[in-house]
Amino acid sequence: MVLASQAQHGMWITEVLHGTGTAYHMPFALWFDGPLDREAMVRACEAVVDRHPVLRCAFEQRDGELHLVPAAGRPPVVFTSAHDPEHLLRTEIARPFDLGRGPLARFTLAEVAAERHVLLFVGHHLVFDGMSKDLLTRDLAAAYAGEAPPPLPMPYGAPLAIPPEASAYWRSRWRDASEVVIDGTARTVGTAGRAEEVLLDLTGEMAAAQAAGVTRFEAFLAAVHGLLYAYGNAEVAVAIAMSTRHAGTRDHIGLFATELPVYSAPKPDTTFRQLAHALRAEVRELNRFRDVPAARAAGGVRPRPALAPVSISFRRRAANVVFPGLRTSAEWKMSNRTVRNVLHLQAVDGDDGLRLTLHYSPDLVSAQDVETAGNDLRAVLAAAGADPDVPLTALAPARARPAAAPPPVAAGSGGPPAPAPAREAGAVDGELVEQVRLIWMEVLRIDDVAPDEDLYDLGGHSLTITQISARIRKRLGVEVPFDVFLDDPTVTGVAAAVSELRA
Repeated sequence: MVLASQAQHGMWITEVLHGTGTAYHMPFALWFDGPLDREAMVRACEAVVDRHPVLRCAFEQRDGELHLVPAAGRPPVVFTSAHDPEHLLRTEIARPFDLGRGPLARFTLAEVAAERHVLLFVGHHLVFDGMSKDLLTRDLAAAYAGEAPPPLPMPYGAPLAIPPEASAYWRSRWRDASEVVIDGTARTVGTAGRAEEVLLDLTGEMAAAQAAGVTRFEAFLAAVHGLLYAYGNAEVAVAIAMSTRHAGTRDHIGLFATELPVYSAPKPDTTFRQLAHALRAEVRELNRFRDVPAARAAGGVRPRPALAPVSISFRRRAANVVFPGLRTSAEWKMSNRTVRNVLHLQAVDGDDGLRLTLHYSPDLVSAQDVETAGNDLRAVLAAAGADPDVPLTALAPARARPAAAPPPVAAGSGGPPAPAPAREAGAVDGELVEQVRLIWMEVLRIDDVAPDEDLYDLGGHSLTITQISARIRKRLGVEVPFDVFLDDPTVTGVAAAVSELRA
């Protein structure tokens, strides 16, 4: 059975199967205070697995598509004690999955104190998405109370065909955006990397939605677009997460989400209200084609980690559920400590307000710049709430800096490290370059490959990279991350990575 969703995007398949560390790990934690019945909680976890068969699956790739296959076993439910729960959570979130063996989910129930426990669920994004957190919590609570809901059928179906109108839509709109200006400095999407976070509470500022006559998500999206335009981006590209659930799959845990780019090119006299309503129309039109991966419908693009340098995940949280006899709190925005964009904004909108986490790579942007951007976003929403017809040009911050790379930061200063210098061909051992070149020639079945030729121009793809990586591991004793093939897909680039890893 084929996974009919975002995974049909060739770039996404390649990245999921061959790299990015924890970038596609979806962690979710529930904290319980009170007399927890451990055996009942373990049974509840098992009942959720029985209800949602996708949690018992593994995946294999055939002909550029992911196929569901039975896993070697059911997702484990491990009970332990944790004197250092933060260390336990970090360790479990980072522990890798074997996509070919599965299963792609696991539970860890840890005793923190006599009447305090934490239940950590980690699922791979192939079988789990943001809305699945609400469904997991609901079904766990029901099962813990002795009311386990019945099993559901497997949710994924046949491969998704691309209708002509979807191809026409994306061909006319697709932009291969990789750079964004944030507060005067240009940043470029590179590879998936380590992430840090800045937290914001924007509850009060969301009055901008009512003032402009749009939804809270539309106001938030307009504020991000408006801020990026004010920062100097003539055309703004922001990827948004969209649900692909329908009436038949609304109760299913699984991957029912896609990420699609939304573009805007405001004029200097465009107002916040006008931008919000224009984006509303754009998103509603885009919604018609949300099942179709954008880049694939547009004819394909070179693999890289992100569709846009800035992305948004905006989710309306369901009402709290009750676990009998327990006080419960959930970590809805738990991080896997990896980010694929320059900046990812994860917003959870609940009855208690809007909470925002800004995930960023300290290798691309400093904590201070992200905090400044967060405060600027707050100011945009506040200004729009006071006057939704404020021109976007009036939202530009008073300060200005020339576009330049962030300066190196001294060790121990708490800021981002200086970017690594670009690799130079002469700095790589010639014998090592030749060994890597011979491996490429064997795998690609090409008589000659120049050290600076691009792998993708030579017809390379995800399976090619798998074979190259396997031979490098066997002959040279180094595991080359897939990110290397995104960052510098040449013989010289890969040889330089091998040299660095050896060192």
